[in-house]
Amino acid sequence: MRDFLWKIAFILVAAIIWELIRLAGGYPKLLFPGVGSIAIALWTERLDIISKTLFSLKIIGMGLIVAIVLAMLGTFISISGKFFAEIVTDLMAIMHPLPGIAILPVAILWFGIGIKAILFVIVFSAVWPLINHFYTGFRSIPVNQLEVGRNLGLAGWELAMKVMLPASFPHILSGLRTGWARAWQASVAAELVFGAAGGQGGLGWYLYKKRFMMETPGVFAGMLIIVLIGIAVEYLIFAGVEKRTVRKWKTIIS
Repeated sequence: MRDFLWKIAFILVAAIIWELIRLAGGYPKLLFPGVGSIAIALWTERLDIISKTLFSLKIIGMGLIVAIVLAMLGTFISISGKFFAEIVTDLMAIMHPLPGIAILPVAILWFGIGIKAILFVIVFSAVWPLINHFYTGFRSIPVNQLEVGRNLGLAGWELAMKVMLPASFPHILSGLRTGWARAWQASVAAELVFGAAGGQGGLGWYLYKKRFMMETPGVFAGMLIIVLIGIAVEYLIFAGVEKRTVRKWKTIIS
């Protein structure tokens, strides 16, 4: 919680510096809107921003669920044999460095301009870092831990849930963090490129409209919401899970 408050304090300090720079440079509102203009845009557009934010979180959640399931399947396949491990490793080497937005033309050709294309980009962007972290986590499990589990009579799913999952969880949590970030970036970037079909869209679509209408305060208001959501998810969800699992387990072991 303290780290979260520090982040909020940092944003407030950045806002003060922003306003001082704007006043000292005399920049026009179109290029450098003041903090007050951004706050007004946040308030007047609050209902639209809330609906767009919920829409973004919905499609990102859907995409992440699909990506996590695919990543789990890919990880289980890769640890089942050397041949499959080499295939998955080669695929990660090829696909992981490829930005999700780079496959947007293919997504549009396959699914058209709309939610399906955005979901495809989200899944593609998130699945490779997830597989990378999941695979690394399972491969880094100490052999002695597996042997202790087998000596206790554990096998199959029991061994996986009671030994392999806790041992690899730090890597899994890092993968979820990275997958969430990549999914969020992919969603916003995709909507910024082609907007949304049928008037439906999330925060990326909101930024697209405000940029098109040259409403710069609204653009910065949308960007601020994206930053705040990122901070909230990191410190209220991921940090909380890490505190209750990884850090707690380390304390018990030590």
